[in-house]
Amino acid sequence: MENPVKTTEERILEAAKRVFHAKGYDGARMQEIADEAGVNKSLVHYYYRNKDNIFQAVFEDAFAQLIAALNEIFISERTFPSKIETFISYYVTFLSKNPYLPLFILNGLYEKPEQIKTMFEKIHLSPDHLMQQIHLQVKEELNLDIDPFHIFINILALSIFPVVARPLIQTIFGFSNEQIGQFYEERKTVVPEFILNALKGYEKR
Repeated sequence: MENPVKTTEERILEAAKRVFHAKGYDGARMQEIADEAGVNKSLVHYYYRNKDNIFQAVFEDAFAQLIAALNEIFISERTFPSKIETFISYYVTFLSKNPYLPLFILNGLYEKPEQIKTMFEKIHLSPDHLMQQIHLQVKEELNLDIDPFHIFINILALSIFPVVARPLIQTIFGFSNEQIGQFYEERKTVVPEFILNALKGYEKR
């Protein structure tokens, strides 16, 4: 049976996630991370040396979680409509369970934008190749010659914004936690249909 007890390094990383997610890079302090992990500050320095290193570890973990399925889904042999449905379903579910991730990643990129290139290299994700795949598939299956960047950004926006804007949506429309959960479930069907209908409309122009 796997040992459920976390190592000191794992406890520090989990504590760092909580601190960085709450306060960002500039607001986080090594002493606060140590206190959150219940260890001496010297142990945090022993495992991660400095704040840059521990932030890098937290950021990479968050980015990998958010982006992990993207390459697999869009480079797969699925049809384009199936890719959209799979992507939306996966991301709406994942982000509704981890609503802090998009803002944390965006804030991290604003503070340390050079990290994005390193992350793409680590997970072997080529944005150019991804765009080429989308463009080719849309052209072959839907007979449309559309800039794939706009398609992809629209898919991301329709997936991520409702989760990031959860407090706003619940405040304006008075949604309970149960109602917002139902709203996210509906998005898994509504968004793919919306995107595909929009593409069909483009074809008729």
